[in-house]
Amino acid sequence: MTKTTQILFQLLLMLAIAGITLNSCEKQRLPGDGDWYPMEWNDVSGLSMVDNAYQVPASGGSYKFHCKNYSAFWISSIEEDGELFMPNIDNNDWKDLSGQWTHVQCLADGDLVVTFEPLSFYSSASKRTMNLCVTAGVFYSFRFVQNNNAN
Repeated sequence: MTKTTQILFQLLLMLAIAGITLNSCEKQRLPGDGDWYPMEWNDVSGLSMVDNAYQVPASGGSYKFHCKNYSAFWISSIEEDGELFMPNIDNNDWKDLSGQWTHVQCLADGDLVVTFEPLSFYSSASKRTMNLCVTAGVFYSFRFVQNNNAN
């Protein structure tokens, strides 16, 4: 093997090692602008889940959730049985928003509290649904169903 061939072989080997190293670093990079990790939640509400929806008892109540990887987030929207409620930026209510029969609060340190008014047994509605969307640059949706048959 000539000296030139040895140098060329070593150069190609170093380029291959550098390429592998750079490629493996790319997979472990931190998110950049607009590249967010999905929100991860601890469900401390005690509510059961059926068909990807939390089952809220007819008596209503307040239920807590905790975001594990974002300590600050805000409410994007509340949808109650198809009626949309959005924060009013002028009122600075993106961390505390009410619908007709729900109230949502984003608290310090990643806590979220969702409160439901009781579902009246005398009401014409025997079931109601609420979709909640929160955001911290990335969006996350919760779905709740409240009916007279829930525990």
